[in-house]
Amino acid sequence: MLKRRREWFERVEQAHQVLWWVPAGHRPDVVEAAERLAHLREHGATQQAFTFRHAFAAPA
Repeated sequence: MLKRRREWFERVEQAHQVLWWVPAGHRPDVVEAAERLAHLREHGATQQAFTFRHAFAAPA
């Protein structure tokens, strides 16, 4: 099944998930996530928005 996955799924050309460090007690919302994803798509991985492939250390 995994060998034939390209027959069933299209390759996503742009970022569709984003990671960022969240301070303790802060609960991010959908608007913040959308802004971070837009930032990632526009600027690539930065400390404000990154991926598993290009992760950044937690702020001090």
